[in-house]
Amino acid sequence: MVLGMSLTFWNPNSVFAGFDDDFFAPIEPSAFQGFPPALTRFKDDTMRHSSPRYEVTENDKQFRLAVELPGVKEDNMKVELENEGRLLHLTFNKKEKTETSFKEFKFEKRFTLGKNLDTSKLTAHLNDGVLVLTAPKKEKLPPTTQEIPILRGDAPALMDE
Repeated sequence: MVLGMSLTFWNPNSVFAGFDDDFFAPIEPSAFQGFPPALTRFKDDTMRHSSPRYEVTENDKQFRLAVELPGVKEDNMKVELENEGRLLHLTFNKKEKTETSFKEFKFEKRFTLGKNLDTSKLTAHLNDGVLVLTAPKKEKLPPTTQEIPILRGDAPALMDE
C-alpha cells in the first residue's frame, strides 16, 4: 500500500509561507493582457519549470524522495540533514558552456521530514539524472506505562551547565 505525503519547503524568509503548490500553478496568458512585455516574461514555460521536479512516496516501512537532476554530477551536489534530522537540505550547481558564455544554475531547497523517519539511516543514490533518497520509518513500539515513585523531602537543586 502506497500512501501519499505532503512535503513542504522550508524558507523562513518566504513571503509565500503557507501556500501550497497550487498557488504557483501556471497562469493563463490572457491574464497578462495590457502588461509590458518585460513584466510578462515569466509566463514562458521554461521559467515555470526551472526548479527540478520531485516525487515523494512512502509506505508503512519506508519514505522515498526522488528528484530529477539531469546533467548534475554527484560532486556538484550536497545533501545534508539539519535541525536534528528534521530538515533535509539539498543544494547543487551546474555549469554549461554556450557559444559565447557560461551559464550557471544553482538550486537550494529544504524539505521538512516527519518525526517517524529514522534519518540516521537515510541513503542517497544517483542514477541516470535522478537522485533518490530513502529512509526507513521508525519501528512503532507499543505504548508503555512506567510508574514514578514519589519521594519525601526536598527536590534536588537545578544543575549548572
